[in-house]
Amino acid sequence: MRFEDCICVGLIGSPHGVKGYVKVKHFTESPRGVTAYGEVFNYKMEKIILDFKGLSKNLGIYSIKGITNRDLAESFRGIKLFVKKNNLPSLTNGDVYHFDIIGLNVIDKDGNQKLGTIKNILNFGAGDIAEILSNEGDFFVPLMPNDLDHIDSKKGTIFLSNFDKWKNINK
Repeated sequence: MRFEDCICVGLIGSPHGVKGYVKVKHFTESPRGVTAYGEVFNYKMEKIILDFKGLSKNLGIYSIKGITNRDLAESFRGIKLFVKKNNLPSLTNGDVYHFDIIGLNVIDKDGNQKLGTIKNILNFGAGDIAEILSNEGDFFVPLMPNDLDHIDSKKGTIFLSNFDKWKNINK
């Protein structure tokens, strides 16, 4: 297994209590999602066996196999948690995972002009926004149905319908 085949689903925070439990910030839909997609690994691809214990302020509380006290739990602080991408559920209705579109070429809806490459997907609470790197500088486009024509993952392209609307918004 390669690290590139995995995705980060959580980050271990501080210990919780004296029994060796840890708080985990989840990057999944729910705190239980950290362990919902199969085996969990650290960045060295070493397996970490977690058991969900509950919630504390929207953080998952987990025990780690073999960790029985607060001092040992502290040594796990800051460790990112990964699962295999192929263990994630298949999406429907044209939905895609962010990692599937980062790096795609951005093309105008007619397929005539390359506009840039998707550098990142951001979300500040009002929906996903694509950060697009172009020769003219970065620009941002909301990933909304009326701005996104379609995605062709086989060709590695994403087609935008309203490019002119967003091209000069920062100027």
